[in-house]
Amino acid sequence: MAPTFDRRHLFRASGAALGVVATGLVHGGLRRAHAADNNGPIRLVANENPYGPSASAQEAMANALADGWMYATTEARVLRGLIAEREGVEPSNVLITAGSGELLKMAGLGFGQTGDVVAARPTFSMLVGYVRNTGGTVHEINLDKNMIHDLAAMEGRISDNTSLVYVCNPNNPTGTLSDADTLRSFIDTVESRTTVFVDEAYVDLLEDPSSNAMVDQVKAGKNVIIARTFSKIHGMAGLRIGYAIAREDLIKRLRPLQMSFLNVMGLRAAVASYKDIEFQEFSKSKIQECVSITQSAFEDLGLPYTPSKGNFVLFDTGGSVRAFSTAMRRKNILVGRSYAPYESWCRVSMGTVEQMAVFAEALREYYKG
Repeated sequence: MAPTFDRRHLFRASGAALGVVATGLVHGGLRRAHAADNNGPIRLVANENPYGPSASAQEAMANALADGWMYATTEARVLRGLIAEREGVEPSNVLITAGSGELLKMAGLGFGQTGDVVAARPTFSMLVGYVRNTGGTVHEINLDKNMIHDLAAMEGRISDNTSLVYVCNPNNPTGTLSDADTLRSFIDTVESRTTVFVDEAYVDLLEDPSSNAMVDQVKAGKNVIIARTFSKIHGMAGLRIGYAIAREDLIKRLRPLQMSFLNVMGLRAAVASYKDIEFQEFSKSKIQECVSITQSAFEDLGLPYTPSKGNFVLFDTGGSVRAFSTAMRRKNILVGRSYAPYESWCRVSMGTVEQMAVFAEALREYYKG
């Protein structure tokens, strides 16, 4: 007689087993990095955070395994409420998306079809690229001499046909931070003429995130959309959870453009990680340590770089980025690419502290022979 199985019991057992596996990966209450646990290449290429997800997020995912058959109906509401409470806004001012990437594309589609978009060059390309891919027009303004957004020049490019201005702050790929008061003044000047989209993917990595965040502009009723993500400080890039904070009318304008369903595991992990302040502080401290190691190596070698406020550093290779990347790949290290107009500059994402020490040694070997 064939054995019979209680499927509900099987799901629970599987969840428990996964919980054991997750617990086994925890050291000192915090999960070790995937990249440090195998012989694969060191990934310094995609601005990922190998210190996440947190142990609490992993436990939440393990417990959610048995509920993977369900659509996420309540989880987004829970997360939206937590974000609203912490930021001092209403839940109606928050929209949860499949990573901030989905939000960037939603804004690119929703605003790029009704007018042109003004953005810096270089900056994170997802929104501006999506505008172009869907037939819209983007006006790019070069960064200033310090590789910071030239907000005065961006203001000068705004016309009656401009529907959106995109400001990534801190900026990717330069890691530079626009002065908060200057950015607020810029918003105050232009928001009656166009919507300002402020991408704050890296704001949680700053020493004082609240002073540099533009949530106060939303509270003041300004024509501003803020993007945040769980991919950076929370180390959840593969789980695709992000969110917008904006006036209710802007949230309503964006919501119909949402392209995908959110997933139960990612949302529950996000809820757990959002509450886990201890992990967030740990994550930030490790990233800052990695940035310090990396920038010190550049200084020792006399290589120009931009002091970074993100989890990456842009530096001048002094030659061919392709040649540098190829040499690093031979050492099992993956690094980023160049960004016009800085053709000899390369972006290096942060791995673990141990991995950045390996990169620093490879860097010295490349330049000193």
